[in-house]
Amino acid sequence: MDLLITVRTELFNYREVKPHFISSCCFGEDFAQWLRRRVSSLSDSGFKLSETVQEDYGWGFWAREGKDSFWVAVSCIGSGPEEYNGEWGIAIAYDPGLNVFKRLFHKPDRRSFDLLRTQILRALRSEPAISTDQ
Repeated sequence: MDLLITVRTELFNYREVKPHFISSCCFGEDFAQWLRRRVSSLSDSGFKLSETVQEDYGWGFWAREGKDSFWVAVSCIGSGPEEYNGEWGIAIAYDPGLNVFKRLFHKPDRRSFDLLRTQILRALRSEPAISTDQ
C-alpha cells in the first residue's frame, strides 16, 4: 500500500537552505506543515497525525488509525538544490515499524489508506497553484 504523487508548485520553499536543515536537500518543511493542516479533519475519522518531522530527503508526518501507521513524506524531485524546479513528490506508505510479526502477518486496513489518499489528493487539488499528476 504505497502511492507516489508528483506535483508542481512554486508555493513552498525549495531554494533557501534553512540553518536547521540536516542536509541541503531537505526542503518541504512548509509544504508538509501545510498538507498536515489541510488533512487534519482526518482526526474526525479516528486518525492521529504526528507533528512534521525532518528527514535527510525532506519532511513528513505519521498518520495513524487503529493498528495502522502511514508515513506521508514530502520531498523535492531532483538530484540536488541546483536542479530543483518546483516539482515535488508526496509519498504515502504503510509502515508497520519494527514489529516483525506485524510486518509479516498484519494486513493494513485498505479503507484507512484510501481515506488518507483521498484527503491528500483533495487538499492538493483544492489549491489552484498546485498541479498534480493524479
